[in-house]
Amino acid sequence: MHHAPASRRRFLKGIGVTLALPWLETPSLRAGEAKYKPTPRSIGPRRFACLFMANGVNPNDWGAAGDGTEMVLRDSLQSLEPLKEQLLVLNGLYNPNAAHGNIHVAAAPNILSGARVRASTTDLKVATSFDQVLAEHIGGDTEFPSLALGIEPPYLGTHKGYSCIYCSHISWSSASTPVPRENNPRLLYDRLVGDPRGKRHAKSVLDLVLEDAKSALPRLSAWDRQRLNDYLTSVREVEKRLDRVPTQAIEQGRKVSDWIKAPDPSPPTAVIDHMRLMLDLLAIAFATDSTRVATLMFNNDLSKMDFGFLNSSSTALTNMHTMSHAGGTDYSLMNRFHVEMYAHFLKRLRELSEGEATVLDNSCVMFCSSLMSGGAHDRQQMPVLLGGKLGGELKTGRTLDYMSEDAEEGRRRLCNLYAKLFEHYGVQRQGFGDSVEPLRNL
Repeated sequence: MHHAPASRRRFLKGIGVTLALPWLETPSLRAGEAKYKPTPRSIGPRRFACLFMANGVNPNDWGAAGDGTEMVLRDSLQSLEPLKEQLLVLNGLYNPNAAHGNIHVAAAPNILSGARVRASTTDLKVATSFDQVLAEHIGGDTEFPSLALGIEPPYLGTHKGYSCIYCSHISWSSASTPVPRENNPRLLYDRLVGDPRGKRHAKSVLDLVLEDAKSALPRLSAWDRQRLNDYLTSVREVEKRLDRVPTQAIEQGRKVSDWIKAPDPSPPTAVIDHMRLMLDLLAIAFATDSTRVATLMFNNDLSKMDFGFLNSSSTALTNMHTMSHAGGTDYSLMNRFHVEMYAHFLKRLRELSEGEATVLDNSCVMFCSSLMSGGAHDRQQMPVLLGGKLGGELKTGRTLDYMSEDAEEGRRRLCNLYAKLFEHYGVQRQGFGDSVEPLRNL
């Protein structure tokens, strides 16, 4: 059984706000704080994130072959080239219960549970998802046991006999209860730093904690002073980007609240900025040990998010779902864009030090979609990537093929992956979902 390290959370405080700090080697900064001094070789807490892309991939441009420096990434994965040594490309995993029911709705909400989805517009049933079970075991010492994040507003209504709630959630606290998502980067930021008096919108959080930061700096090692300065600079950069969001939304004739709460089927403006802000805030949440478990849906299932800014063809396809059916260059560009967002997140985690390791070294970041070929609604296998070494538990820089002729079908079930990950996180369970054994070779 793995044991979590002693609490190492430290904070800067101001009037009405609290800013959590990243890993620091210097002993306690505050009287009364637990006397714990991590050494440079300390292993940070182990984390998990799942980043979900809707509507499958173009299989002609997806995947990899080979291991280590000899790993060859196909076109859609090219942005991961600098991260190959932190990558696992899993070929051939599938979710058997996704084959029962609607070709879309029965395959997305169960991507983290492997359960069969009940066809109903009101009586929902999936299963408690992997992230929520994991959070019960490793999230108790954090401010947020888990975070469920998204970009698009949740869908309302029905689709071919199913509630569209299924389309908008991959994280489920019970078989009938999806975990509410946070889609607003500003509200997520305020949750992370605390803003009970509404000071955030009037003044930078960094200005509010400035005096505390000044008093702390002389007590830090030279390494920690640089680490803290780099961290505060990154927070300031996020604040500046958040301050630009209302202007961008107004220019498009929309309020920020329209992105988040209104039951609007259209996607938010500035998709790139929205996604990167959420990813950068999640990186801060991981680095400060505010949470150790998170999910982020780049798009809802059946998404019609507009990717016109990627188009290079004369067909000018922009609707994500339509692009998946048309296939071809535009579809591959859309896949590649999402992988670039994934690569951006992995790089941010790699930049955040934890002793001699990094936050990425101590994490497992999953990227997946519920379908292989989106146009064909292929549920015989799924695109799955893992990034990060999980504190040395994962041997990365490999391509693992579970579609080989000598592999029995039961051995490539998606829930076998979760059963194995539970082992790596030190969670003692007898299987998970429809798993038949922990995934081999992981």
